[in-house]
Amino acid sequence: MEPDEVNETMRDKRNEGEPLSPGRERGGGNLWNAVRCAAFLALAAFIFIHVSYIVRQVPWRYNKETFTAFYAEEKNSLDVVTLGSSGCYMFFDNPYLYEKFGLTSFNLSVPLMPSMAASYVMDEVELTQSPQLYVVEARFFIRKPGKRPNRALYLLTDSMNYGINKLRMIIRGYPSLTERVQAFFDLCKYHGYWSGVRRGTLAFWDNKKKSPMKTWRNRAKVMPLTGPEIRTDLTPLPLEKSREEELRSLLEECRKKGRQVLFVATPYVFSENYARRKLSMMEIVESYGYHFLDLTDGEAYGIDYSTDFWDERHSNYRGAEKVTNALGEYIEKEYNIHAEHTKTAEADWENCVRLSNEQIRDIRNGEAESGDKEDA
Repeated sequence: MEPDEVNETMRDKRNEGEPLSPGRERGGGNLWNAVRCAAFLALAAFIFIHVSYIVRQVPWRYNKETFTAFYAEEKNSLDVVTLGSSGCYMFFDNPYLYEKFGLTSFNLSVPLMPSMAASYVMDEVELTQSPQLYVVEARFFIRKPGKRPNRALYLLTDSMNYGINKLRMIIRGYPSLTERVQAFFDLCKYHGYWSGVRRGTLAFWDNKKKSPMKTWRNRAKVMPLTGPEIRTDLTPLPLEKSREEELRSLLEECRKKGRQVLFVATPYVFSENYARRKLSMMEIVESYGYHFLDLTDGEAYGIDYSTDFWDERHSNYRGAEKVTNALGEYIEKEYNIHAEHTKTAEADWENCVRLSNEQIRDIRNGEAESGDKEDA
């Protein structure tokens, strides 16, 4: 058809009231292009995000599985969420806390977790859960920050869902624009791990994967230790300035948002200065009206330093059970938690307890490796 004939046909359609195709309407071409562009960008973002979730699982998979397991938990099914560094996931025995006290809980923690991350992790928790209590393990506030206090921040940011809390944490934790871009678009640094992708890692496409034991590991190894000297004549030593600022900021935010928070100092062989800084932290926490449970005198809670430790700073399954028992008793005494769960959640947790008890039985019979090979 000649151009003149095309124009004449279009004029005839207008005169007859026939609708033109979207791209032919006045202004319709721009709208249609905008829709196609938006659809393309949405598809590209979807692919980028979910490919990131798959590829990021190859290195440091154990730590990242903590978050994938958390995201897979039934919505609003957790009574307690515990936060902290390795002093959290090595001491707080989730299956035991449910078996004896009926409390569902999750250790949302990674090694060397920076103290500045605590408030952002709480905000992330509350996107899918409504915990009645947060338990914060205290040592990431007490210890000195070192030259690179946020060196392990990537274990958090590279594990979280894409969203505002991940972005806020990155902006707070990384000073340079380059670091921030690399931290948010983590596929940029993990693209070289394609060779490590297996069928198992494909299951992480939505950053969710249930953990039958809630990522808890019963560790069997024993490192005989001599317990620390417990002194009552020590005077408080101020926290490092940055740690105190982060602690006060967290306390103020929690008070503003009405969160119940219990701070816990777990036992290990600590220095005198650590004990003195702990006293300072206790004073600050209690000045905001929050509780501080000091379990550093492990022997007072049944801890046997010759049998209950995995290394100098972490318990094995024996010590974890004793610390968790003390924690559960304190929660029962001081907090009014209504532990109501769906039938599905109850069945899930009963299975968790069964698996943990079977693992402990096998460890005692010398038939299981336990979780000793995992990094603390």
